[in-house]
Amino acid sequence: MPGGEIPAQAPVAAVAAAAEPASVPLGQSYFICPIALPCNITQGLHYYNAIDFSHGKCGEPIYAAAAGEVLKVKLTDSVSPWAFNGAGNNISILHPNGVVTNYGHIASSFVQPGQQVSQGQIIALMGGQPGTPGAGQSTGCHVHFAVIGARNPFAQ
Repeated sequence: MPGGEIPAQAPVAAVAAAAEPASVPLGQSYFICPIALPCNITQGLHYYNAIDFSHGKCGEPIYAAAAGEVLKVKLTDSVSPWAFNGAGNNISILHPNGVVTNYGHIASSFVQPGQQVSQGQIIALMGGQPGTPGAGQSTGCHVHFAVIGARNPFAQ
């Protein structure tokens, strides 16, 4: 428009802050980080193709790493470290590419089996505090993010 002014651009920091959860896929990956930025890996590849993520606080949101259908939601009031074979409360999601992701040591779930979820949607709250219901075999607040049927894109 003649005589118009170009609007000022938002500072990069403000744009980045508004982008939570991590909405940009990991380079050459189908998945985004399942926790808010920064994407802190607290334990590298272990157990079955899994990575642990945390900011050190229980109750933080856990995001769907990719769109898909919720296959399972397993919740228990048990404080046993062997609840659900040590994974504690957990969610499994089948993605359109045939890969399944599993989110373990959750405190609570916002989804149910059969539900479609979008990438970045909050699916659960982080748990894992030892001695709490559904924590399973855990050393502290984190999400155990396992990938079945593909390489875990966060493995280094």
